[in-house]
Amino acid sequence: MPRDEIFVTTKVWWSDIEPRKLERSAEASLRRLGLDHVDLLLVHWPNPAVPVAETIGALNAVKARGLTRHIGVSNFTTALLREALAASQAPLVANQVEYHPYLDQSKVHAACRAAGMAMVAYCPIFRGEPLFSEPAVTSAARRHGRTPAQIVLRWHMQKTGVLPIPRTTRKERLAENLAVSDFALSEEEMDAISMLSARNARLCDFSFSPKWDNP
Repeated sequence: MPRDEIFVTTKVWWSDIEPRKLERSAEASLRRLGLDHVDLLLVHWPNPAVPVAETIGALNAVKARGLTRHIGVSNFTTALLREALAASQAPLVANQVEYHPYLDQSKVHAACRAAGMAMVAYCPIFRGEPLFSEPAVTSAARRHGRTPAQIVLRWHMQKTGVLPIPRTTRKERLAENLAVSDFALSEEEMDAISMLSARNARLCDFSFSPKWDNP
């Protein structure tokens, strides 16, 4: 497959986002990948010990060197996003965050849209269960003749500026995940699934996580 048909994203871990470490981490990633550049380089997590402006400055420097075509962030709250946008000369094209029907990310979503950024959703289908057994999901699945996973992924795709990135190691599951462009959920179905965010369930919350935005 030609290189220009593959979009390669990599991240810099939160302990390596000081300027010199960030550049070395990006270089090491390229060596492991066997590439001269990636398409998108993200800061994986913010680090409270490293000023946002320093990290974003280093991201810009890596882009200026041609090691990445685009730059962005991951797990940035609205407050951190404001800092990052103010510090960046090049556009920040994405904020990759945990997002699924059990987690309200409306504030981050609005901030990304205002900045012209994509909100890239990791863990988009939660862990499968119990989300896949929710009546709002199962009823839509029966109505459209789709799997619960396809219903949840379609819910993401109908939200402006949201890009879900489900994981799989199985070809058949990959095909299932991709087959979500030929149907649409109704407004009522979208709203019913969105109401599940009252659960406020976050899968990725660590000792180094930032102070999350309240719903």
